[in-house]
Amino acid sequence: MRLKRTHIRSSAMGYAISFLLLIGMVCSGVLFVSSTNKRLELNYELNEHMLFNNYFGLKFGATMQQAGQKEIVHPSGDTSTIVAREWGAFRAITSITTHGNRKVEKSALMGHQMEQKPAVLYLPNRKQVIKLCGKTLIEGDVYSSQRGFERGHIAGRRFEGDKLLHGRLLESERNLPKLNASFDNLTADILKTTHKIEGLTKDSSFSFTESTSLWSSVEPIHLQYNLEGNLVIQSFDSIFVSADITLNHVILMAPLIRFEKGFVGCVQAFADKQINCEEGVKLNYPSALILTEKKQGRTDLRSGIFLNKNVRVLGGILLRSEEQDFRNPVYLGIDQAVVGGMVFNQGETELKGKIIGSLYTDKLALKVGGGQYSGYLFDATLSSKQLPDDFVMPNWLDEERGKPILLTCF
Repeated sequence: MRLKRTHIRSSAMGYAISFLLLIGMVCSGVLFVSSTNKRLELNYELNEHMLFNNYFGLKFGATMQQAGQKEIVHPSGDTSTIVAREWGAFRAITSITTHGNRKVEKSALMGHQMEQKPAVLYLPNRKQVIKLCGKTLIEGDVYSSQRGFERGHIAGRRFEGDKLLHGRLLESERNLPKLNASFDNLTADILKTTHKIEGLTKDSSFSFTESTSLWSSVEPIHLQYNLEGNLVIQSFDSIFVSADITLNHVILMAPLIRFEKGFVGCVQAFADKQINCEEGVKLNYPSALILTEKKQGRTDLRSGIFLNKNVRVLGGILLRSEEQDFRNPVYLGIDQAVVGGMVFNQGETELKGKIIGSLYTDKLALKVGGGQYSGYLFDATLSSKQLPDDFVMPNWLDEERGKPILLTCF
């Protein structure tokens, strides 16, 4: 029996082969996309785990009792190295998380919440009366003498509020509360672990995993570059901070420090004569201004911190003297400026602006209408109620530390 031959046109065969190739390409594409998506998903999960574990490292560093270095191996296989160091009024923590050749690095500043909410105003008990004038508002608990507050009249202005105190009046002690002993040698402790570098000539960033860099000079320093991180700038004369630059988390040390009009940044400034913030300066959270008057080398230049119109300082202000001169105490002037946080002043405070937080001061002073007055507040706002609950103030007071809190990550 002869088989019947079937002829297939060559064009049909070509179509079939082309169709099979197309199907193969589509299937290969689907497999490739599926494989790629799987790899992307794994990468995403890995990156997500590393970010989470790195944040866990920062939180762990906040609980460390002492500065130093720790290492954590996570269940996912990531390894985090945590470095904690004291950084002025706060503590700096860096977490470096690695997985194979991947690395995530983040730093943070931390502080401690106070066990008890501080007073909105604390004045040593000298049986004084506090006189309120103009649009003065006090919200929160006040520690002073039991004589409390009176309506005052100054420069043609009477007290314009409906209530003298929106809070409780409690009797204070004869003196201000003690300062935290850790601030006695604060600048010396900062400088212990530094290594000197030459003057900076360009924008620079310094990691908190390295030893602290110190730029020191006997001459005045004029800062003109963007700087951030683990850097101390010290002048034995003065430091001038230009408004055209940004400083983030650096420490400044000099007898005289001046921030030019319009400067914006986040810094800690240590001085022993004066800190001057010109109009419109904004020191972001968490910043700190610290003045320690030296008992040696006093001059006619008044020791103090001066905040001019539209200045904003978020964090804390501390003024003290190695040997108090009650005739010429250290001075804090807040002139139409705003401070958010804790202010502690062993001298006299002239408040013609706002403190959202707490003011602990030895005296209240006022200059207006050509006269000088003691124990007056004029067009001033003191409020602890307007401060956010998660705002952490520097622990100026000698009290037990509360819960550790991360203040800012970068």
